[in-house]
Amino acid sequence: MWHCEYGKEPFDMRLFWLLCVRRIWVVLAGALAGMAFAGGIYYVKNVTLGGVIPYTMESKYYLEYAVDPSDQQTYSYFASYTWNDLLKSEAMMAEMLEKLNFSMTAEELAASFEPELISDLRICYIRTTHEDPEKVREIDRAAGEAMVAIGEKQRELREVSLMDRGEPALAMPDLRTLRACVLGAALGAFAALFGLGVHEILEERIQVPGTLARRYGVPVAGYVSREGKPSGELAAQLACLLRDKRRIGVTAVNGELDLKGLTEVLGKAGEREYREIPCLFRAPEAGESLREQEGVLLAVQAGVDRGKAIEEILRQLGQLGISVDAMILAMADDRLIRHYLWGHNRGRNHAGAPGLRTCGKREI
Repeated sequence: MWHCEYGKEPFDMRLFWLLCVRRIWVVLAGALAGMAFAGGIYYVKNVTLGGVIPYTMESKYYLEYAVDPSDQQTYSYFASYTWNDLLKSEAMMAEMLEKLNFSMTAEELAASFEPELISDLRICYIRTTHEDPEKVREIDRAAGEAMVAIGEKQRELREVSLMDRGEPALAMPDLRTLRACVLGAALGAFAALFGLGVHEILEERIQVPGTLARRYGVPVAGYVSREGKPSGELAAQLACLLRDKRRIGVTAVNGELDLKGLTEVLGKAGEREYREIPCLFRAPEAGESLREQEGVLLAVQAGVDRGKAIEEILRQLGQLGISVDAMILAMADDRLIRHYLWGHNRGRNHAGAPGLRTCGKREI
């Protein structure tokens, strides 16, 4: 049985990118889908279902220490986590709750403000957050009074004084919808490219003559374009491969290919007699007709015939003792092949295979 090791076949990156350019709409559709998906989920999660936007307020207090905190001595200053522990201690929380003119739990109160030392150990910021702006003011006032009270009790501090107090303002959330859209577009485009690659691998369709020659090890004479134009090397390659054979049977992998039109084109490329013979898949008895011919030319329809179908037709022909002298790529995309071979050494076989430089010996 004819056997092809597809797993060892190198991935043709050049051909893949050319096909991607032609199917750029797939990549763009994937990018748009990814952008809509990621951006939509992010927007719904953080905006639509993000809840009520709270108000925030910031107050600034100056801390005068008994010992210069720059000396870094023990007990000379309080860090941010120390202020957090002091202000949110059970005793201080109870005092603050008594000073509020509305009711809330100690857990809610502790979650509504946060002390922080940003850069200077002498300046403490208290950031208060709540859905009600009036409650923001009350909580900020109670926390400020607690700060002053701590300054009077702790021996490390001489005084705590208010430097600045802001006004409640809406705490605008840090929305990054644009970044989510860009990320989704990138992931969508990558997924589309990956899908195109998998599709090309699974389809196993032939697009250029070089793939046909490399995969099946049978000489490829050239191609005939969709417009019926033969490739430049086709006549010379046929003359070399078929030599003194005159009656050539032309068969195809599938029965949909117009063999009559193909034989007319081939007839113009030399003095041989080309006879169309039905595909074995549709007419199993065509094997006898092929055996009567001096040579056999197998036509593969570009972009249509799959690898397994080509493999099977070669297996059947070999089983019948019929040797395929050459293959030809029919209905080929001439523009794709020209772009694929652009910049390559034109001294090579135009079919893309490195062999067939002499007529005396076949090199595959």
